[in-house]
Amino acid sequence: MDGRYDAAEGVAMNRNRARLLALVVLSCAVVGAIAAPAIVSAVERGSPNLGVYLEDEEIEPGTEETLELQIQNDAELIVGSGQHVTTARGATVEIEDAGPFEAKSGETALGPIQDGQVVEAPQRIAVPDSVEPGEYDVSVRVRYSYMEYVSERSGSSTRVSTSDRFDVTVVVPDEPRLDVTDVSTAAEPGGTSEAVLEIENTGAVPSNRTKAAVSGGNGITVDGGTAEMPTEEIIGDLEPNESTTMTVDVTIDEGVSAGDRPLEIDFSYHDEDGIERQANSVATSLSTIDQSFSIDGLESTLAVGYDGVVTGTVTNDGPRAVDDAVLTVTPQSDSLFVEDTRYALPDLKPGESTEFRYPTDVSGQADPGPRQMQFSVEYSADGSSVLEDGPMSERVVIADQHEEFSIETADADVRQGETSEVFLEITNERPETLSNIDAKLYTDSPLSAPNSDAFVNELGPGESAEIRFEIGAAPDAAIETHPIELDFEYDTERGDTVVSDFYQHPIDVGAGEDDGGNVGSIVTVMALLTVAGLGVGLWWRRT
Repeated sequence: MDGRYDAAEGVAMNRNRARLLALVVLSCAVVGAIAAPAIVSAVERGSPNLGVYLEDEEIEPGTEETLELQIQNDAELIVGSGQHVTTARGATVEIEDAGPFEAKSGETALGPIQDGQVVEAPQRIAVPDSVEPGEYDVSVRVRYSYMEYVSERSGSSTRVSTSDRFDVTVVVPDEPRLDVTDVSTAAEPGGTSEAVLEIENTGAVPSNRTKAAVSGGNGITVDGGTAEMPTEEIIGDLEPNESTTMTVDVTIDEGVSAGDRPLEIDFSYHDEDGIERQANSVATSLSTIDQSFSIDGLESTLAVGYDGVVTGTVTNDGPRAVDDAVLTVTPQSDSLFVEDTRYALPDLKPGESTEFRYPTDVSGQADPGPRQMQFSVEYSADGSSVLEDGPMSERVVIADQHEEFSIETADADVRQGETSEVFLEITNERPETLSNIDAKLYTDSPLSAPNSDAFVNELGPGESAEIRFEIGAAPDAAIETHPIELDFEYDTERGDTVVSDFYQHPIDVGAGEDDGGNVGSIVTVMALLTVAGLGVGLWWRRT
């Protein structure tokens, strides 16, 4: 029995040993399978593989274009995971040879480019106006660095800096090319005016059924359109090197300052197959003008309580002629009143001047001294809108109140109990010509005026005239100076009829000739009586 049990135990032990050995072998195989990738992934080898592409290859002569370069990394992995060795690091791009064009961007940083990544790299070039249609190569240099070898177990690596050169093809298409060679206008801020654009086909092929959409910058409206929805103008067919003109209405906001303002023109045409295509766009400028006027030589004859005039000279300072301008004035004081504030100006070329004259009333309650008056010139822009230059502030001076006339006695001999002619000299003290001057004389007892009216046809500034009256004095009038009063009714240069205030003037009354005459009569009678008495005596003596 023991022998059989020992044999059985041996067989069982052998089986167990075999199972254990198989388990160990299997475990080693599993561990090896797990450890093998870790051993392999500890080393990486590979490199980036860059390429440069250009989707939109067409460019326009006479413009500055942007080449939208695309740089793609299609890396090569030799061994390892590629985590470190497939990225292009610190990449830059630069146009190295622009051919007939001029590079404008310089070297441009791109940063890291990972495997499978595409990076945009815009580059600016200037395209000459004279470049011929055709294909041209532009050489691009891409500089970068990368990790060529990386070992994680040893911690070693190899870094490489390199550069690649690529050629991209750009195309100058054989198509019409429209250019704006001139823009002329008299447009001004605040108005609407026509603008004439001269357009030329500088391309090598005809431009058929050509259209142009013109839009302006801020504050500029062309033909009622907007920048988002410009109004299209039909130009028609243009052969190579053929020119035509196009007229549009341009409205400029009042707040826009004078000077060059941008215009954008987008052209379209129909090709030989009748398909409408977009042509080039042109950015040009619209030169707005700044029409101006000036006021010089302002003078006035203003005085408190009287009518006066304000005169001066207005000059068209250009840059263009005006033929329907109106000068307006606005007094900046309630004490001044201008009945007709609008003064029509004659045709004025740039640099020409004309005089103006404003009759002006001054209140009797005004204080003498300076006052402000504002002048503006209204004129039309091509007859379609009214513009204004101004206001221009100028100063006038109001003089103190003074009389219209001064009065002097020319000849007067008034005596008691007599009526005599009196001649007075009046002088026009106003700075304007006065006409139809009616003088009226007033007296109080003991004086009287049998003839109290006089008339003067006209007196210029500073001119004088004699006026005649008859004045009588009562027999018992005191021998002294007596007052008389006069007033005047006259017409001003404006045609207004004015009645003056009263003027007082002195008249001297002398002794009447009646007293002296009685004495003379008595003496005469006594003489006659004496002669008669002597005669009688002689006769008596003789008889």
